[in-house]
Amino acid sequence: MKINRILENRSFSPKGDPYKLFERRFIDAFFLEREIKNMKIGKREKYQSRIQFVVFLVSCLESFLEEIFRRSFEKGFFKLKDLKNEKEIKGIKANLDEISEINKHKIKLSEILAEEMNFQNINDIISLCELLKVSKNYKKISLRRREIEFSKLDVLKNPSKKMSKENEKKLTKFVMDEVGRGSALPKNDKAFIRIVYVLKKMILLRNKIVHKNMIIKMKSWETLVYAVVSLQIAYLISESYKIELKKVKK
Repeated sequence: MKINRILENRSFSPKGDPYKLFERRFIDAFFLEREIKNMKIGKREKYQSRIQFVVFLVSCLESFLEEIFRRSFEKGFFKLKDLKNEKEIKGIKANLDEISEINKHKIKLSEILAEEMNFQNINDIISLCELLKVSKNYKKISLRRREIEFSKLDVLKNPSKKMSKENEKKLTKFVMDEVGRGSALPKNDKAFIRIVYVLKKMILLRNKIVHKNMIIKMKSWETLVYAVVSLQIAYLISESYKIELKKVKK
């Protein structure tokens, strides 16, 4: 059992809203990738920037999903038997030293189960969607509306001046926040399947980059697609989590 990894993950576990943390990390990385896109550097360097962005996206999404999974189990959204129906859980074994460490650090079952999940695997991501009832909650999610915060567009009121880096970042956050919060959510099953397919492709691409050390000639629009899909999946799961949380509280 990977006790050290469980304890390490605990130290990185966010105290606030996991989606907000995901979005903040995402915006920083996306803004940097866009900045590099506009730099006068060679194609090879730009390809390297894009593939590193994809690697970060998968890692960032994985951390977010792991945290949502752990919290969902602790809140009682689903039981162990529900998880077993979605995923084959192999026998979890621990030696005496590990049992001692589990007792010493008060390691929870949710933390142990989170280690059994692999959120760089599309099947486990789909399993989490099922456990959080994303398909049943989807109508409530898609019907939610909020006013667009046009006040954030004040940075564009004086187009004659060159936009500062700070304002460029604010605008980037505004645009991606609106996309992530539902303006581009899938309208039907086919659209959702396409999103899952793109997500699966992104994960496979990440594995080629990390494990095969491949330089992928990725175009700028491709990274944008991967970015939007990552936000959509994270947003759907986050909103379904909130809906299930309200049910538990009632």
